[in-house]
Amino acid sequence: MTGRLRTDIPIIDAHTHLETPQPDVVDVMLEQEAALGVESMSLLMLSLPSTGYVSTNPEGFYAKWRHPDRIYLFAALDYTSLGADVDLRFACSLPQQARRFWAMGCDGMKMLTGKPNYRKESGLALDSIVYEPYFTCLETLQMPLLWHVGDPEEFWDPELCPQWAKDSGWAYDSTFPSKEAIYAECHHVLERHPKLQVIFAHFHFLSADLPRAAALMDRFPNVCFDLTPGTEMYPNFSKRPDETRDFFLKYQDRIILGSDFMSGGDTSPILLVRQFLETEGEFTHRNLAQPVQGIALPRESLERIYAGNYRRITSSSPRPLDESLVLAELNRTAALQDELGAQRNTARFFATLISGGIPADWEREPIFDSLML
Repeated sequence: MTGRLRTDIPIIDAHTHLETPQPDVVDVMLEQEAALGVESMSLLMLSLPSTGYVSTNPEGFYAKWRHPDRIYLFAALDYTSLGADVDLRFACSLPQQARRFWAMGCDGMKMLTGKPNYRKESGLALDSIVYEPYFTCLETLQMPLLWHVGDPEEFWDPELCPQWAKDSGWAYDSTFPSKEAIYAECHHVLERHPKLQVIFAHFHFLSADLPRAAALMDRFPNVCFDLTPGTEMYPNFSKRPDETRDFFLKYQDRIILGSDFMSGGDTSPILLVRQFLETEGEFTHRNLAQPVQGIALPRESLERIYAGNYRRITSSSPRPLDESLVLAELNRTAALQDELGAQRNTARFFATLISGGIPADWEREPIFDSLML
């Protein structure tokens, strides 16, 4: 822990990911985060394009079951009901899934559908009638949604798009929806569902336009932004430190700490966020070419951003899992993975662990190949 940073404020990291289905990886993640002052993590599960995997929900259920007091879980949707050639007895509609996840004890939902490559791949507008019953269900349940919508502006510019983004398939040409088109679809959803509790990942990619970010906050009072770093966000903030600090003070009840920390990954983004919020003057960060200007927020603002706002939207502590319902969901997912031809069935593996058994794959090293998310 950097000596200048506070050690007396509870912190929840609202944006983390499991990137491997190894059973004990969450233990290491919690230990690494605790060393940086983080007491609880919110795991955001993903729907996978890989044939046979459906989603990373099985790993998430096991992690929450293993650490019920420290893991919040935002589940991913299973999209097989929208077109996969599977036995429909094993499929669930989108609103039915939300209701089931809520009953199981999940703390929210995670969607990546607003990222341009996923938006293009799905062919479904964010405000499509296909999603409408699902958003209505979330609004009724008051089940929070953490939603990735958009990407940095430079990803649409071949001259400015960084090579690592190009290598990841995130260089967007005219065949991809524009950032403005994606925003229009998303904000139409918010107009239809004014009580929807939404946390937009990565500051909704509006760090370069704080007046627009403020207008969105004012227009939709149930919207929050998380501070999960992108390469553009903190350099953008640092170009206008006084305006940025004023924004953070005005909307301190609508901003949430997140890091994008992944299993086996780099914890330094947590320090970047904390140094930015807590310190005054410039500092450097190894992942950024430019120095960052800290905004030195007061303690009461930090308390809200570090944990208070997240707890208000979710709950004061992680919701307890209903083990019987979780096992039923894992068995459903296991049947789907069999239908889809999964080489290794993650849902059956974690259902066996939660049931107290020893999976047949236990001695295999590694137990499963890392999943490419």
